[in-house]
Amino acid sequence: MFTHQMGGEVMISCAHCKKEIASNFRFCPYCGVLAGQDGDLYFMARRAMETRMEGGEVQPAINSLVAAYEKGLRDAHVICGLGILYYRLGDIGQAIKYLEKAIELKPDFPEAHYDLAMAYYRGGQIHKTIATLERCLKLSPDYASAHYWIGIANYHLGRQRQAIEAFQRVVELNPASKIANYHLGVNFESLGQYDKAIANFKLVVENCPDDEAAHFHLGMCYYEANKIPEATEIFRHAVKLDPSDRRAAQMLEMLTVVPSV
Repeated sequence: MFTHQMGGEVMISCAHCKKEIASNFRFCPYCGVLAGQDGDLYFMARRAMETRMEGGEVQPAINSLVAAYEKGLRDAHVICGLGILYYRLGDIGQAIKYLEKAIELKPDFPEAHYDLAMAYYRGGQIHKTIATLERCLKLSPDYASAHYWIGIANYHLGRQRQAIEAFQRVVELNPASKIANYHLGVNFESLGQYDKAIANFKLVVENCPDDEAAHFHLGMCYYEANKIPEATEIFRHAVKLDPSDRRAAQMLEMLTVVPSV
């Protein structure tokens, strides 16, 4: 390590980035590494991740964090970040591995539980997804995204009533949530509760007038509820939104074209 004096102050060169810094600095203000040493694992890992992710370099950031982990780094937040990077890269197995390790280090870490649940879901482990999200909600009951994904996972399993409970909780937390209202409508429609579905789909189309899927579902609910004028109007609007939508066009034709005798 090179040292010299500048204006009476002892200066050293950082062992990592080689820039000159005052000798009383514990950490280099340029690279974050522990000054004058090989570097503190935590700061090296965080700095490597932040610097490399700024340029979208996911794999080099992963390599740096794995190296720090193998040298003994056991910080739950950094390990969770490593799991998230693997998730972004599409390596779900490794994402699950490190997110589980983060939770072992910090069991009361709701964000890690949520991220692990997303990795489970992407890996097709739906029951584990729900169980992990429920643990997340025990730690953070108002975690709206966790409620939302419990709804999605339950719908995936055909559990419409449990899905409805979850989406209703999202709407309680955020009444203007269009995506939660949309999924409430889909679940009510699948149970044949058309009036309830209509209320949810109406909220969606009022706030998203170009949502083609919501218009189609709303039209079908009106039709199934025997509200033919309303259904006709909605299908007509759906066809204007997307002339290539054969489903809406066929429903409109069925409701408006008089068959020849």
